[in-house]
Amino acid sequence: MTYSSEFRGTVVLAALLAGPVMAQDGTVFLPPITLIALAGDGTDSEVVTSDDIEKRHPDTLNDLFSDSPEVAVSGANRMAAQKVYVRGIEETMLGVTVDGARQGGNMYAHSGNFSIDPYLLKRVEVDAGAGSALAGPGALGGSLRYQTKDPEDLLLPGRNQGVMLKFSAQTSGSRIAPAMAFYGAPDDRFAYLVYGTKSWARNYEDGDGNKVADTDNEPMDGLVKLRFRPADGQELTFSTTYRRDEGRRAYRSNFGIPDYLPAAIPEDQQLSWRSTSLNYRYDPAGNPMVDMTLSAYDTHSRLYRDIEVDQTADWYTRGIDLRNRSEFGRIAVTYGYDYTWTKSRGRDGEGRDNSETGGNHGLYAQVDYTPTDRWLLSAGLRYDRAVLEDMNGNDYKGVHFSPNLRLRYEPNENLTLFASWGEAFRGVQPYEGLTLIWPLGLGDETDTSLTGELARTAELGFDYDGGGWRMGMTAFTSKVEDKIRSWQGRRSPWFRQNDGDIESKGGTINLGRDWGNLSADLQYSHIDVKYNGKPVSPGDWLNGVTPGGDKVILALGYDMPSQRIRIDWTSTFVLKQTDLPADFELDNLPSYDVHDLSVTWRPKENQSYSLALTNIFDKQYLDHSTAYYGVDGWSNLYEMGRSLRVSGTIRF
Repeated sequence: MTYSSEFRGTVVLAALLAGPVMAQDGTVFLPPITLIALAGDGTDSEVVTSDDIEKRHPDTLNDLFSDSPEVAVSGANRMAAQKVYVRGIEETMLGVTVDGARQGGNMYAHSGNFSIDPYLLKRVEVDAGAGSALAGPGALGGSLRYQTKDPEDLLLPGRNQGVMLKFSAQTSGSRIAPAMAFYGAPDDRFAYLVYGTKSWARNYEDGDGNKVADTDNEPMDGLVKLRFRPADGQELTFSTTYRRDEGRRAYRSNFGIPDYLPAAIPEDQQLSWRSTSLNYRYDPAGNPMVDMTLSAYDTHSRLYRDIEVDQTADWYTRGIDLRNRSEFGRIAVTYGYDYTWTKSRGRDGEGRDNSETGGNHGLYAQVDYTPTDRWLLSAGLRYDRAVLEDMNGNDYKGVHFSPNLRLRYEPNENLTLFASWGEAFRGVQPYEGLTLIWPLGLGDETDTSLTGELARTAELGFDYDGGGWRMGMTAFTSKVEDKIRSWQGRRSPWFRQNDGDIESKGGTINLGRDWGNLSADLQYSHIDVKYNGKPVSPGDWLNGVTPGGDKVILALGYDMPSQRIRIDWTSTFVLKQTDLPADFELDNLPSYDVHDLSVTWRPKENQSYSLALTNIFDKQYLDHSTAYYGVDGWSNLYEMGRSLRVSGTIRF
């Protein structure tokens, strides 16, 4: 049974771009599109595809999610500072995975947590809000699932091995980025992919022609993926991804502040990240009771400050997930066990070496029932038992059952109605490594009775796709209760306490239409984020939230099949934000609009060339999610101004 796609969002306006166009030589020429599809964990997700990535020429995470109405990325194009927010909730409260490997928390509040070369990715799934029992532990605000390329994504038809050469560049910051990959599938049993890339970029310029300090970077990325099929119905996959970036960075890189302030003085820093996963799947033909997957993973992030007294923050995440899917006619049950181990560690040159270690045992089941071809009823339950030992030896324990319900109804082949409700639980988490070496340590104000945080999300909406039109709407409300905050005073120990609730409400609307080779899509989103009942500002970044507001995205696409060219135009309008805290100095966050043009040309099957002009009108603006210095409403961490980006890929 096929279910229509569903856009998840705030008051939602999401849209699909044009479908495949047949070229004159009979091959299919696919335009860049954004899909909303049924994800691997049974939820409906926004999906960023490899074609989207080729169209956008993304260099950093904010480029990658630039067309998403529900996702915001703070830190401008300062790679070391970027954090991803979904519906206003920070990535540290999401379930973030790369090829199934769970990523860790944070190493320092003023630094980014995760970064990757977008060209290594073939797909990113954004699942907003608490939902499926299959999402794993701690997915309070939803999930971000990054999937890297497979050998088959690069192999030419009729070939079993190949080499890819790629080069990209952009004018702002004088960035250049060569890449090379070796890959193959010599037989039906074995496949491999080795991918490496290196970038060099100087400080970029904002829309007013000013250099934005500490935005230079030289990241190196690598990907190794191996697949082995020892017998029919069995598959073993190994994947490891690596990034290392070093350079001069501001101590508090998430702030845009004057260079005479101590927090802006640059220092030598190194940020590295590694993620490794091993997956075994057993799916014997003709046996509907067995579709088993066993996954194991290990990730490690490190921030190193090469200063007079050096400091190192590490975050480790390891775990396993064993699940099986059994089908009983119109009933399918996915059930399993997962375990996640986390450790945060801080060290410095004066001998301080402190750590906190946590773990989570989870049991889960998700049942999908299709009584008729028009109905889908889904219900699930997770059991989580979370533990943590803090740096002072205090133990925290939390146990919770998290249910969820989902209903989809298709009165006809064009229309889908849906409603869902779900919970997610997260136990007390380790704290960032650089704070663990704070000289005054963990204070007596810490509440050692804490058990964890609980999120609830409800959604309601519809999707329509027929007669050349596509449209939909989603309304949602999410609440994270008993949020735990760790706070470090300037001249006092830091402490861990319950700090209240996060509320995120709103919705998205989408409307789209095709006219031959021309497509047009309009998306609108409204997100209202409150912390303890009060509006949030960019100064609330330490609470793990960012302002939502109103965003409109217009996407136009035109195919020229005979020339094998695709042209895309995207306009993003962010409306003025006036719902701000009383103690925030500014009356509003100014509105802005940004316009981008891209052209993709595929003259031959093994060649692809792209050109993009971003921020065409050279607008100087601050993204509403970028942190402000304190609550006084000031920042100079502007987004990138006009930039010409070019890219070329040849496969042999």
